[in-house]
Amino acid sequence: MKKLLLLALIAVSQSVWADGISVLGFRLLETDLTANTRGTEKRDQNGDKAALIKIVTPERGFLFNGGSLGIVGTEEKAAEIWLYVPPRAQKLTITHQVFGILRDYYYPVSIQGGRTYEMLLDIGTGRYVNITTSQAKSDVTVDGEYLGKSPIYNRYMTYGRHAVFVQNGMYEAHDTIIIATNDEKTTKMAHIEMKNMSAHYGDVVVNVENEADIWYNGHQVATGSWSTQLREGSYTIETRKADCDPIKTTFVVEPRKKNQIQAAPPAQHTGRLNIYTRPRNAKAILNGTDEINLADVPTLPVGTYQLAISRKGYISTNREYTIKHNLTTSDTVTLEKVKYIKPTAFYFGAGFTMRSMGGATALAGFVYKNIDLQASYTFGFGKSDEVMWYSTDGNDTYLSGITYKRSTFAVKLGYQIELTERLGITPQVGYQIEQLAGTVTNGTILYGDKASANCISVGAKFMYAPVQRFYLFAAPELSLGMSKDNNFQKISDASNITAGGFMITLGAILNF
Repeated sequence: MKKLLLLALIAVSQSVWADGISVLGFRLLETDLTANTRGTEKRDQNGDKAALIKIVTPERGFLFNGGSLGIVGTEEKAAEIWLYVPPRAQKLTITHQVFGILRDYYYPVSIQGGRTYEMLLDIGTGRYVNITTSQAKSDVTVDGEYLGKSPIYNRYMTYGRHAVFVQNGMYEAHDTIIIATNDEKTTKMAHIEMKNMSAHYGDVVVNVENEADIWYNGHQVATGSWSTQLREGSYTIETRKADCDPIKTTFVVEPRKKNQIQAAPPAQHTGRLNIYTRPRNAKAILNGTDEINLADVPTLPVGTYQLAISRKGYISTNREYTIKHNLTTSDTVTLEKVKYIKPTAFYFGAGFTMRSMGGATALAGFVYKNIDLQASYTFGFGKSDEVMWYSTDGNDTYLSGITYKRSTFAVKLGYQIELTERLGITPQVGYQIEQLAGTVTNGTILYGDKASANCISVGAKFMYAPVQRFYLFAAPELSLGMSKDNNFQKISDASNITAGGFMITLGAILNF
């Protein structure tokens, strides 16, 4: 019942204003190739290209009858109806359930296949209007609806008054277009004269932090900073950026002034970082610079972060976390206690070996699962007492006086034992090669140079680690001579120089 009443009211209102359907204009569009272009052309039942009539009308719901030649097809576009008719068509009947019927409209020109025509269809409720402006390509708004840039052609306006606003930079105008029932049934011409309104404009500079995008009237106008001129009044802009919520800023423009506006930046999307550490109260550095309190479950902008976690007495660790919008990123980080006495390591060091004819010692080795393999070389610094050499022909003729220095190459195998957190001991057994280097102090002949002896040793390496990766060590050992070459034996027989003996090495070690 309500629908019938609504249709009755529409019919009554249309009967008051409508003069029925009529054609205000029909012409050939000489340069329009739509009817002859692949994709938009159509053919009739005989295979001939159809003609296309672009019908300009403010309404939809029309029915078309082409008589005996018929209609090839129709398509409804945004502002037009495309009617395809056979070539040599002569007349057209148009029907609408509200606006009535136009019978046997005869085309004023010959209809040719593959050509495009334009028809201005009047539904009897208004007139077609062409709008021009004194400033070309001005923005045209009618009754609050933006129509585009001038000139505006074939805009159908109903009977009555229509508010028009046109603008081009600082030129603008407000006007009224009146469509009366007694207007001639032709296209009405409306020309709008515009005025320079620069006295009502102000310079505007809008700045926003973080290189955010600036949007005005639904369009992005700048990034970071926007310079323009606006008419006096209140305006609203919006700042946007990826991974942020847009924020609006409203400001007032004063004419003939430079208006500096600091817009609110978009609100950064954030998430929470919930890291539990074992042990607790670990120190956390974000991106290498900022210390954060993990116990507070910090809120951070979305993104990827590097987190360095440390605590005294524990091995530091670096982790990477991605913070997502409105989500909590959680993790448990267990710090490994620092091993001052490391069960697996590579090391090198130096020290001084105190013994008869001692010297400086360089050493290197590695520990694997507490098994320690070490190599060392001691450069002899201490000199022996002078050794006298005599002839062996039975006359005991004095030949030379020579002093000796002892250098030792040693390989040792041991097992490392952790006594406390910072103190360890490594019992060791080893093999040594001792070599003597002689220097003539009296006489001219050098005897016994490079004499050598082979030894085995037992001992221990005591280690104290004041800091991570650094040991102070003391290594006492007892070396036993196993074999000597002839020269070493002669030197031993002629002096107090013996292979092996007790010694202790003091020094420092770096391990990795």
